[in-house]
Amino acid sequence: MHVLIVGGGLGGLGLAQSLRKQGISFEIFERDENADSRFQGWAIGLHTIINDLQKAFPSDVGDLKAATDHLQPLDLPAQIGLYFPGMEGRLGVEDTPEAPIVRAERRRLRDWLATNIPIQWGKRVQRIVDNDEEVSVYFEDGTSAKGDILVGADGIKSVVRTHLLQRPSEELLKLVPLSAVVGEVTLSGEEFKRQLALGHSAYIFASPNLGFFNFGGLHYVLPDGVSGRHYWMYMEPDPEVAKPDHWLQTASQQEKLDYVVKKVSAMPPKFQEIFKLTPASGIKKEPHVWRDLELTSLPTGRVILVGDAAHAMTPFRGEGGYHTLIDVLKLSKVVGQLDAKDIGAIKAAVAEYNTEMLARGSEAVRSSRNVQKPQKTSDGKMKLISANQEARPLPEEEIKLERVPEVAITA
Repeated sequence: MHVLIVGGGLGGLGLAQSLRKQGISFEIFERDENADSRFQGWAIGLHTIINDLQKAFPSDVGDLKAATDHLQPLDLPAQIGLYFPGMEGRLGVEDTPEAPIVRAERRRLRDWLATNIPIQWGKRVQRIVDNDEEVSVYFEDGTSAKGDILVGADGIKSVVRTHLLQRPSEELLKLVPLSAVVGEVTLSGEEFKRQLALGHSAYIFASPNLGFFNFGGLHYVLPDGVSGRHYWMYMEPDPEVAKPDHWLQTASQQEKLDYVVKKVSAMPPKFQEIFKLTPASGIKKEPHVWRDLELTSLPTGRVILVGDAAHAMTPFRGEGGYHTLIDVLKLSKVVGQLDAKDIGAIKAAVAEYNTEMLARGSEAVRSSRNVQKPQKTSDGKMKLISANQEARPLPEEEIKLERVPEVAITA
């Protein structure tokens, strides 16, 4: 068995590690020129699959939490605060021995997944040819590769998906009717501690009465231990967001910030602070138009999809990467049991994989799309779920920080 992997993100690298553990031959191709070509994102939560990942990967990748935890060097558990009207007090979920959560910084996570993986950079797919005997991929640089299976881990605008379905991304992706302004800011001292107190890792504030919701998150703690890089997403319903003349298409960073500061003035003061501390230079220039993807079926054969290529979703619940890695764990087991020449067995196994993956992925797409709406139990009571846990009351806490000595940072 020789597996071709298109895409060197979380899905492609995770699959490569699982295949490496099993001794299965693979090649991995990434369109970017190098690891620094694009921003990798902020942070995602990993929870129920932590042990499964460690078991599925070779031992030389090291410990997931030690390599990726965005709260290092602080001795705080990963924690997500949830603030919704009608729910008194501070609710949330957090890392515990019984229900572990790792909030992984995205670049650290990609580096961890890339351990000892030979990535072929600058490989843009031009075309794919597959039949019952083999699959070949041809790249824009004139090179090509041939294998028994090709896995498309190439994201929301997947070229592999376009080949498989013979339909362009524009026909398949669904607009999420939300406009968004995104900001980043570095905080220190008391300001940093107040943000951590809302949720060590992240928090969501949503109030239908105000007409918007906000996701605030810690990207990572700086090495000094008393400051950190934060980001926030202000979002409001907006069916016109994709129009070329939408105001966010031409608004300056200062205009975007002024708009948000005015809109959040009705929030409790502790939630307003991060917006007021953000400089105009910290506002993302590019407009954020989110689209997601629900597929009901996929062809079965030697070409297979994982992650955003099959079930792209909004980032609000942080589940895109999580479900991508579940895809990888399931697919790697399937591949490990296949005879490369038995196309009948391959089609049957891929059909079973697709059915589970699409059902699970579509449910996550819908949950991510409706993150600002609390779920309800069978008796009509509201409940909040994050990181596969039902939210519970979290006590108010005083965050204590201790500066890391310069000698320790240098070392």
